[in-house]
Amino acid sequence: MLVLEEDCREIERSLDGFHGIMYEHAGEIPEANRECIRAVLAKILDNVAAIRLDLGLQKQVVDLERLIGSRLSHIWVTLHESRTESLRGYGVVPESLRQYLDPRVDEILGLYMRLREALHEARIEGKSARASNEVP
Repeated sequence: MLVLEEDCREIERSLDGFHGIMYEHAGEIPEANRECIRAVLAKILDNVAAIRLDLGLQKQVVDLERLIGSRLSHIWVTLHESRTESLRGYGVVPESLRQYLDPRVDEILGLYMRLREALHEARIEGKSARASNEVP
């Protein structure tokens, strides 16, 4: 049921098209069809909700800090593998590519460190907030 919900949510998000920096969804679905699709998706999700309640299925709880932490770990690996020293396995890396790419990847790595610090600070502040809400 979880996978069914995730797929329905992904279709919902995609209906109006998505344009990122490195990819986009191509094609267009006419508005009338989008509304029909949304209505059917809503019915499917209503059925999923009923099944969850009828069977007493538990919601999967995803710890936001862990989710972000795992994504950040993946980003770190991707960035380091994007540096030209890691690209040598694909052949000779032109000097012009090294001069262009490495400083930009290093800049993104610096921004990555700011994300890590922000997550760390949020973790500390969250612990402080939970501690202050405890009953003595």
